Amino acid sequence: ARRAGFTLVELLVGLALAAVVTLAAARLLVGSSRSEGAVAAGADRALALDLASDLLGAELRRAGYVPVPPPSSVKLEPGTPSLTLTLTDGVQGDALAVRYVDDRLADGPVLRDLTFDAAVDGRGEPQLYRRTASGQRQPLVQGIAALRVTGWADAAGMHMRDELVAGRLGPWLVLLSLATPDGTARTLAVPLPSRPTTEVVRAP
Repeated sequence: ARRAGFTLVELLVGLALAAVVTLAAARLLVGSSRSEGAVAAGADRALALDLASDLLGAELRRAGYVPVPPPSSVKLEPGTPSLTLTLTDGVQGDALAVRYVDDRLADGPVLRDLTFDAAVDGRGEPQLYRRTASGQRQPLVQGIAALRVTGWADAAGMHMRDELVAGRLGPWLVLLSLATPDGTARTLAVPLPSRPTTEVVRAP
């Protein structure tokens, strides 16, 4: 009896069909992976912006704060700005310096003198940084490529960035913009309950 088998033509057709199915499955898998990667990247950017907004907003809201009664051990120097906005034309944007008396510690009140800005670290990764008065620089949130002052509000109303000139302000609220490397941005409106003495500096 003759044994049934595949002819060469049938074998070639089968291999061609298998190749087409495999290629289609591979393309579907790559597309799915790219889609998942894009969703994950978007979630990471949103998380970085959320975290930076929360941390930066919490510190700025304390600008100029002094507990009542004022402690005798630490104090804000009279006439010294408790909020400094240093404006630059650089890619990473501006710097914010915040000063206040922190009475949340069990060891007693301390003077906080902090500066926030965005910069690139040694690995080329964008970071939101926090510096202390001693000069110690700490990465705060990875993925923040720019920090910019976009405006402020005072007794006269709202003002935009192009109205900021070097000198003193009396803002009730500051408007900030945080951005990730791909240009995704978040606008942040921060009230200033202590009405801090504010200085604007134009960096060269």
